[in-house]
Amino acid sequence: MKKLTYILLVSVLTLMGTSCSEEFLDRTPPGNLTDETFYKSPDAGFKSLITCYRGFYDFWGYEAARAELGNMATDDADKGGSDAGDRPFVTDLGFGRTISSNETLQGYWTARYNAIGNCNVALERLPDAPLIDAAGSPLAPALKNRYLAEIRFLRALFYFELAKVYGGVPLVTQTLTVDDRTKLNRVSSKEMFEFIEKELLAAANDPDMLSATNIQATELGRATKEAAWAMLARTYLFFAKDDQTLFAKAKDAAKKVIDSNAFALHPQFQEIFLENGYKTKEAVFSIIMGDDPAIPIYGSTTPVYCSPRGATGGWGFDLPTQDLVSEFEPGDPRLLFTILQSGDIFPKVNATQEVLDFSTYPNTGYHNRKVYLPESRRGQGWGNDAWTYHPIRYADVLLMYAEGLIESGGDKAEAATYINMVRKRASNSSKKDVEAVSRITKIAETPLSDVKATDDLRKAVRHERRVELAMEYHRLFDLIRWNSLVETMKAYSLKPLSNGKGGNFTAGKNEVFPIPQTEIDRSGGSIVQNPNY
Repeated sequence: MKKLTYILLVSVLTLMGTSCSEEFLDRTPPGNLTDETFYKSPDAGFKSLITCYRGFYDFWGYEAARAELGNMATDDADKGGSDAGDRPFVTDLGFGRTISSNETLQGYWTARYNAIGNCNVALERLPDAPLIDAAGSPLAPALKNRYLAEIRFLRALFYFELAKVYGGVPLVTQTLTVDDRTKLNRVSSKEMFEFIEKELLAAANDPDMLSATNIQATELGRATKEAAWAMLARTYLFFAKDDQTLFAKAKDAAKKVIDSNAFALHPQFQEIFLENGYKTKEAVFSIIMGDDPAIPIYGSTTPVYCSPRGATGGWGFDLPTQDLVSEFEPGDPRLLFTILQSGDIFPKVNATQEVLDFSTYPNTGYHNRKVYLPESRRGQGWGNDAWTYHPIRYADVLLMYAEGLIESGGDKAEAATYINMVRKRASNSSKKDVEAVSRITKIAETPLSDVKATDDLRKAVRHERRVELAMEYHRLFDLIRWNSLVETMKAYSLKPLSNGKGGNFTAGKNEVFPIPQTEIDRSGGSIVQNPNY
């Protein structure tokens, strides 16, 4: 993974000289990497792969937008920031009054299609390119196939992220010309699903794809067969809102991950979010940022974006709501490792203490503990931080399997068993924050009770997803796929402390977000807007 943190720099050098002879003009300047010469250069295949992984490293277009959509647009978190005028368009996402010029939605669209464009270029050029490795030897066919399988996984993931937000979008699988912009048409939701499924199945079944069963330490963070099966499970669950037969497919895909025996629930919940969380057996697919201090440009800005303002130096966004906090049961240590409160104390590197103080700006009373870094873990400039995001954790896989069982009419006792695996890990986790001097929140010595086969298992698994994956950017998309986003947000708008958030959500409109008007205009109208926007 450390190699993946390097920036791919292709330097084009202009040769300056005094001669203007015809012979000089016909020469290719030394050091000028053309499209043709690049793919003949050492390690061009790996560098192309790196470029595709760079789709995760756009802060405003991806990191910030991921939190603004997944958390802040829901009942789990409010916007935060310095005041109401700090990124007000983020507030609009959760109030159901989003318009087509929304900056979050424009940035997310652009970042995802930029990432897809890099994948398209690689998938077009690599198959026939005379690739050589770093030592100059011909690249082994199996390694080239693995690169291509990884890229197909990434492109499918990027398209899935678009589909979850906007519905059907233009399906672009090759490099476009300027003239193609007026020929772009949105595909249907079904066509979007079929493409994503096909690409993920190809990656999962490719014999040359890396497997988590024999992954090396230097390869952590790379896509694997098991990550592809897990993403398929998530894809099936999301599109099951339109086709309930997909619940059984989700169950089967998640079971492949379980049966690989490559993963396990990490014994201590908090440690998943600490410095080496990506090295635990919990990590099915992780975005590892800033893991090499020599290359700080790839550090994450998410921790400073979502940390408390004031002396801490954070920007104060993504505030957990009281509604989320109230969802946790007494005795659940996950609450301690999900929220921060004013008065929590952490050590500083100079042997003094950092006392969190939320009194100088509007807030809900809480911040996101999963992204907060004590001073000793902050990067250069507090914003180039070594921090890992886990798009897929093993606990998520277990809960997806349980949900697939429940919704496809499977064994209820088995579904309860898998939910209880996640609950027992939580119960058995430490109730002490290992990085803190002291915490305001205290966890009762009350073990979480087991879910029983006779319980409302749909309610149980949905509760478990909310508390286990809280503030990890899944809430919006769970509500969408459960066909309950509008209902949930309208109900939330009537609760104390909601300030009416969610009250404008309307059925037949707010199940998806508007296509950026800029993209519609660029297409000359060939891309059409979602209904009622």
